[in-house]
Amino acid sequence: MPPTKSSDKIFPITTFISDLPTNLILQPLLSSSEDGPVSGRLVIVGDVHGMRKSLEALLDKVGFDKRKGDHLILVGDLINKGPDSAGVIDLAMNLGASAVRGNHENAVLNAAADATRDSPLHAEGLAGSPAVPEKPEADLPGDNARDSEIPDKSESAASSGVATSHSTASALSTGQLDWLAALPFIFCVKLPHVPTSSLGDNLVVVHAGLVPSISLDDQDPHAVIHMRSLVCTSGDEDGFIPAEISGEESWVMEWDRWQERQASKTTVIFGHDAKRRLQLSKYAIGLDSGCLYGHQLSAVVIGVSDKGIEHRVIQVECADTPIVPTVSVQQGDKAADT
Repeated sequence: MPPTKSSDKIFPITTFISDLPTNLILQPLLSSSEDGPVSGRLVIVGDVHGMRKSLEALLDKVGFDKRKGDHLILVGDLINKGPDSAGVIDLAMNLGASAVRGNHENAVLNAAADATRDSPLHAEGLAGSPAVPEKPEADLPGDNARDSEIPDKSESAASSGVATSHSTASALSTGQLDWLAALPFIFCVKLPHVPTSSLGDNLVVVHAGLVPSISLDDQDPHAVIHMRSLVCTSGDEDGFIPAEISGEESWVMEWDRWQERQASKTTVIFGHDAKRRLQLSKYAIGLDSGCLYGHQLSAVVIGVSDKGIEHRVIQVECADTPIVPTVSVQQGDKAADT
């Protein structure tokens, strides 16, 4: 009997691409006061996975202050596996945070839809919710990545992942599920043009990755929340197929090579790849540093001063009880499903 592939289904998409509201766009300062820049900062945080204490510790370390204009952006996988998924969503909602959908949000939304179909009581509670499609079977396509690129999962590992997603879904309110269902896959941040900025003119936040030479509108939703590497297509130096396995090198290597040929540079900030931990390339920053497994939770903090746009990476040690992965994260096996 083949394992269930709930994570391979894409939950109905409300918004594929979203832009940072204009009132939150960073503005260059002509000068700074003795107290430092007065403009708010963008604080972009890696995979939290329900580790609320760790997220609170990180926000405390960066001195996050919404009243001063700071804005929180999460790279997906806010939830699942960790101890307090509901608490993480509540914190994000209370802070007015932005976020993108990760593979774990997708899996939990699918689990909620499954529970609605299977349980009359659950269905009554979620009836009419945007988090539950009217015709789930028609709106949840199968995996559109090639089978040859995806390592086999054991039935027990797949069943464990499905059970975890159903458990998380049952712990979330209708309002929390609705919030998750509305998250975009791609979040765009227009940066002020500052020649000295190493981030370029555009900032894009996704959960897993992007395929070079393909427009944002044409990116594959499944790949955006699952990919870790690229496979080059024969006879086309700019043709790539996204793959979920880690591969010899991260997709960011080809992204950097492609960006070098572009007049306007775009930096991507992402998560998902716990095996490689913190990734710092020229035009990409990978923020999944394995907090779920007892390592660090990472953020990139972007601000402006009289010197222009500045950014730095800040980390805290895991403040929650970590979990043991189903397989070693060092192996990068998809069964770890990070």
